[in-house]
Amino acid sequence: MIKPRYKELKPILARDLPEEGRIALKAQHRAAKKLRAEHKRLGMPLISWENGKVVEIQP
Repeated sequence: MIKPRYKELKPILARDLPEEGRIALKAQHRAAKKLRAEHKRLGMPLISWENGKVVEIQP
């Protein structure tokens, strides 16, 4: 396997973000929650990335 040429990024904690960043993070979480609910309502699988592969997550 080829070694990546970059360092992995570490996540930034919400408490370390500026206020605009926290607002954007909340909006992203709200949108993701709505998306999961809509897919479940329609009976459609969610497409996700796990362990380097694209997978379907059934509702």
